[in-house]
Amino acid sequence: MATLESPSQVFPARVPPEVRSLVKAAPSMDKAFFRRLIKVSLGYLQGSRGTEQEAAVAHLCAARQATTEDKAMSVCIQYCGAVSLLKAVLRLNTATTRQEALVADLTALGGTQTGLALRLPGGFAVDVSRVVYGAARPDIDRQLVANSPSLPTMTHMTWRVDVTISTSWLSRVLEPMVVLNMKTNTGTSHTFQVPLSKFHLLRFTVASLLHQMATLQAASICKK
Repeated sequence: MATLESPSQVFPARVPPEVRSLVKAAPSMDKAFFRRLIKVSLGYLQGSRGTEQEAAVAHLCAARQATTEDKAMSVCIQYCGAVSLLKAVLRLNTATTRQEALVADLTALGGTQTGLALRLPGGFAVDVSRVVYGAARPDIDRQLVANSPSLPTMTHMTWRVDVTISTSWLSRVLEPMVVLNMKTNTGTSHTFQVPLSKFHLLRFTVASLLHQMATLQAASICKK
């Protein structure tokens, strides 16, 4: 019976089943195929989709001579395992995790099955660690951020102050209102107005949040 617990930094709780399938199949792979598998999986994380990615997975199946449906499904599961593995290792803090420790964790990912230890070959573990610690990591991070889901961002803002001199039921009001118009990168426009007192509260809240963000960024735990 396979054990699912994992004390590693890569998967602190449990190793996903698709990753275990990848580790189990790894000894039968040659290095060229494993590197191609990592490259295709990394391409998926960097935004490669549609027919291009389907063709890349089809090439993986052809390289493994997956001529039957079961064999093709096994290759697809291994591909999913590589994607899950890369997602996990790219989340690690490289300032607190040494490359040697990561390689050791990766080689022990499989746990045991039917009394036999499952191991990711050392050379494959080194290849995965190079994705995390290699020279291309900054470019990988930029592409991951660019292709990750995100909220709209503000691209332009205008404002004006309207003063209500009087109303139909009050002859003298003189209440200033701040009218803000914001445009986002999605092309939408949002207009709202607030009394001067609420505007000062908004200004104070934003300044407080910026100060808290700066404090967090200065903390050692947030530095890489």
